[in-house]
Amino acid sequence: MIGVTFFWLNAVLLHSLHHWTGVPYHVAALAADTVVQAALSIFWTVMALGAMLWANRSLQRAVWFGAAALMAVVIAKLFLVDLARIGTVARIVSFLGVGGLMLVIGYFSPLPPGTAREEAGAEHH
Repeated sequence: MIGVTFFWLNAVLLHSLHHWTGVPYHVAALAADTVVQAALSIFWTVMALGAMLWANRSLQRAVWFGAAALMAVVIAKLFLVDLARIGTVARIVSFLGVGGLMLVIGYFSPLPPGTAREEAGAEHH
C-alpha cells in the first residue's frame, strides 16, 4: 500500500507540473526537465520528513529506516541527476531545499529508541 501511495503521489506531482510548467507529459521530457527533477527531490524529502516524524512519534523504527532509505535515494539523485545540470537555478533550489529539510529532519525526528528486545540483541553481538 505504501508503494502504491508513493507512486500515486508522484504521478499527481508530475501531472501538476505538466499543467503548471507546460513540460510535455512524457517520461523522457519529464526526466530531462530541471524543474521536475528539483520538485521530485524536494517532494521526496518532504515525504521522508513526514514519515520520520510519524515514525519518531509512534516509535516505529522500521518506518524511520524506510524513510532514511528514501533520503539516501534523494542524496544519490542529487549527485547523479541534479548535479548533471550545472548552473541551473532549479539545481540550486533543489540542493538548498533538501539541505534545509535534512536539518529539520535531524532536529525534529531522530531515530526512535529501540525496544528492550532490540537492545538486548545488540548487546549480545
